[in-house]
Amino acid sequence: KQWYQRRVAITAGGYHADWPHGRGIFVSNDEKFLMWLNEGDHLRIISMEQGGDIPSVFDRLGRGAAAVENGLKEVTKRDEVYMSSPVLGMITCCPTNLGTGMRGSVHIIIPKLIKKIGFEGIDKVARSMNCQARGSTGEHSEVIDRVDISNWRRLGYPEYNLVEDMIKCVNVISQMEDEIED
Repeated sequence: KQWYQRRVAITAGGYHADWPHGRGIFVSNDEKFLMWLNEGDHLRIISMEQGGDIPSVFDRLGRGAAAVENGLKEVTKRDEVYMSSPVLGMITCCPTNLGTGMRGSVHIIIPKLIKKIGFEGIDKVARSMNCQARGSTGEHSEVIDRVDISNWRRLGYPEYNLVEDMIKCVNVISQMEDEIED
């Protein structure tokens, strides 16, 4: 119900009035870089990979975002191609992404912790560290053996602080999992 109400509110803005036309996804050959057009925002740039090499993921994201921005500047002949505000930061379709617009996340396998304190307990720990927990396949999904941990702050903080929040939270939750006896 909450998901539906959110979609109705976003839809009222008309950003995807031509649904399903004018949307799509680009996936790189190695499936580590994606650009999703007109889903929850006009443009979602995704960098991901298996393992824990967060600097590599973040570097790829930065290079990809710069390439998209430079390409748009070349095509439009404008100095600024993204809508932004000196107070709010990046302006996005989804109000929860105002600010940096960045959500860094890690999927972490923690079956013992899920069993011991449940998803709500994990989310409580995450929120105390400026992060949030999501289900095994994303927002509002079922929790099976893993949880998506991500920063929930976007507004008023630089990207490196948001990535630091996520890393610290994942390390604490991982340690909690490791301390549980089998």
